[in-house]
This record gives sequence, C-alpha cells and structure tokens, in this order.
Amino acid sequence: MRVTWRMAKRSVRDGSADGRPMLRGEVWLWRAVLTCGLLLVGVQSGWSDEPPPAGGHHHHPATTPPPAVSQQKAPVAQAPRLAVPPKWRFAVPAGDHHTGRQVFIDYECFKCHEVVGEDFPAPKVEQGDVGPALSGMGAMHPAEYFLETMIDPNASVAWRIKHHKDEHKGYLGADGKSKMPSYNDTMTVQQLIDLVAYLKSLTEGGHRH
Repeated sequence: MRVTWRMAKRSVRDGSADGRPMLRGEVWLWRAVLTCGLLLVGVQSGWSDEPPPAGGHHHHPATTPPPAVSQQKAPVAQAPRLAVPPKWRFAVPAGDHHTGRQVFIDYECFKCHEVVGEDFPAPKVEQGDVGPALSGMGAMHPAEYFLETMIDPNASVAWRIKHHKDEHKGYLGADGKSKMPSYNDTMTVQQLIDLVAYLKSLTEGGHRH
C-alpha cells in the first residue's frame, strides 16, 4: 500500500497506521520522518522566520560587497649602479716628457703659449695668438686637468677666465669660447699622453732636462 505524505501526517497525529494501532516505536519513527521532511521543505523553499512580503517573494538581506583590493603601483625600475673598483678614479698613464716636448713643437703650441727657459719663438700677441703662459704650470695642475683642457678646451673656461682675469680677453673668441683649436682628429692618444707628461715637467721656469 502506498503511503502518502498526508496519510503519514494523519497516522502520526492519530497514532494508527493502516487502520491498526501504532506501536510506540512506530510513532517516534514517523515523527522523525515527518520532522526531516519539514526541514527539507523549509531549506528548499528558503525558509525564513520573517513572513514573505507582498508578491510571495522572500526578502534576502543585502550582502556587503568585498572590500576593494588596492592596486599597488609597479616598482620603478632603477638605473643600474656603476661598477667600479673601490676608490677608483681615472689617471693619465705615464708618458715620456722628451717625446712630449717634440709634440709641443710639431703642433706649434709655442705660437700661443710661452714657456720661459725654452728657445721657442715668442707668441705673436699682435695677431691674437695668445694663451696662458705654461711656465711652472706642471706644479699647479694634475695631469688629468691638462688632458681635459686639450680634449675639451671649453671644459673649465669659466674657471680659467676668473683665474687669469687680467689676460682672459685674449683667450676667448667673439663667441665667448676658447680660441684653442681642437686636435682630437689629428693627435694620437700616445702623443696626447706624452704632451701631458711634458706639461707636467714644467714645474719651474721651463722644461726639465
């Protein structure tokens, strides 16, 4: 015999099944089945203690949206650090000052720079070919300074104008730049090194023989 939900509910209430009195164990069993069925129906239909609003739809409480995830900025790429030995600095290699003196003559540097104690022709001041006298300069400047002034005559021109304020008008052209020509395309590196050695040898009146 097929037992319907309504029959089971009535049997539990009346304490009988199929027209016969139900035993106490059967009553408890049917009550448990009925309770589970009610719970299942309540879960499937969204059981709530609150009465449904008009229209028959249950009101579901508004859920709080999850907090916004802050977007972190991508790290800025940093320039790589220069890799040099500790306490490193550029130094001009040692040259030959005798060979450097010949370079000084070959490039006719004496036309603009006087060297006391040397038998070079004197600079022609009336033609505007004049630069600072080089006598004793070797004791005043490091080799790297001489190298820089020959590679880039305008590198320290502002300082040199202040240092030689009584003579600076003859050192500069109308454009305010040094009159010294560039030898970067004609002088070799070795000639440059030897010429620096010669200038460093001018510690007193002239060339150190």
